[in-house]
Amino acid sequence: MEGREGVITARSVPVFVSGCVMVFLFNGSFKANSIFIEDIVSLFDANYFLAGSAFAAQPAVAYIFAGVSSSSLEGYSQRTVGVIGGFIFGVGFIYQGLFGYQLHQLLIAMVLAALGGGVLHFATFMAYLEHFKGKFGVMISARELFTYIGIATMPPFVELLNSSYGLHGTYVLMGALIWNCVVCGALLKPAIGAARNAANIQQISFTDKLSSLSENCFCFQGVSDCMPSSNFFEEHIAFIVYQIVHCLFFYVLSGWVVFLVPFGTSTGLLPSQAVYLSTAGGIGGFFGKILTILIFYYDGMDEITAGVIPSCLISIGLTGYILSSNYILLMLFSFICGFSLAMADSALSGMFPRYMCTYHHRLGVAISFFLCGVFLQLGGSLSGAILDQTSSYVYVFGAMILVNVLNGLMSFLLSSMDKDITKCSGVND
Repeated sequence: MEGREGVITARSVPVFVSGCVMVFLFNGSFKANSIFIEDIVSLFDANYFLAGSAFAAQPAVAYIFAGVSSSSLEGYSQRTVGVIGGFIFGVGFIYQGLFGYQLHQLLIAMVLAALGGGVLHFATFMAYLEHFKGKFGVMISARELFTYIGIATMPPFVELLNSSYGLHGTYVLMGALIWNCVVCGALLKPAIGAARNAANIQQISFTDKLSSLSENCFCFQGVSDCMPSSNFFEEHIAFIVYQIVHCLFFYVLSGWVVFLVPFGTSTGLLPSQAVYLSTAGGIGGFFGKILTILIFYYDGMDEITAGVIPSCLISIGLTGYILSSNYILLMLFSFICGFSLAMADSALSGMFPRYMCTYHHRLGVAISFFLCGVFLQLGGSLSGAILDQTSSYVYVFGAMILVNVLNGLMSFLLSSMDKDITKCSGVND
């Protein structure tokens, strides 16, 4: 594991492990929620738009909150933020288990989980940027392997819990499991070169921290150094296109995650069978992450590989859902979708430093988290609205195919753009 100086350190290994466990629980629990969507619609007399919106809120609000609150977290160590975030993340699920008997209570639970998971997610991402500068793409891709291990394994596990303990008992047990994220937060030690800065952070008075909270939420360089320059976006045009591509992939990911299992049951599969469509997608995602790691390791990653090829493969998988109801073929198409979405997400996350200068890393991460959160929410909400209006998954997946076609074109455009981040005035000041 590379530390700040490019060598294995005692500080960098726990940070890597923390990130792996966090994404396993965060994304695995998000995918496991899809098991309950039909129960939520029937028990709470809700429609798919509301149910999809509630479940999409877990990752969406997490990303949005992490983006807009990043400057407010500036006065706190990553460890403090991580521990508090991990605790609140688990509280959200336990609240749903104990008190979630109406739809608005489910929404409150998912938002609580999102707030905790969001700040923990942001803290671990910044820790990876700090610890693994030389091989960020490889390390973030290695971490993301555990995203799809979670997607593959948690839905069957939660379905087993649901059959024994019911909806509310299962959520309480999930919350207890998610409290392992508290330990993840405690493992976020600063890199050796940043230890002095971490010590200085601890000297900031409580009054100063409250003062920083009142500043503009896009004040990423500290309390006194706000938005870097008026021509920031002009100097990072490629970043804008990159962000559009990443957001569109998140739209498709959210809709696919939330509605894959309900789609399976709509084809006549038993819930115990449909849940393995998610497992097939998670296994595909695992292999997609491995391929991404290898491509990054050999410095072969580019926009065609990260965006154009996954867009084409995802479109093939989604088209397969529309044309076939054979269980084996549906498993294959889920594998293809999981493989491609995992590859795109991991590759684009790892390519972030190519489009954003070091001076504006914090600003870029915040913008990226915020916009990806918005599109995660849109993916769940709009897919649910389409299903309510049409009562057919053909239109749900058809909309995703159109988004993928657009994304392939945007990725091709990105491949031809000037990506020289050294032109930024912040770097040259």
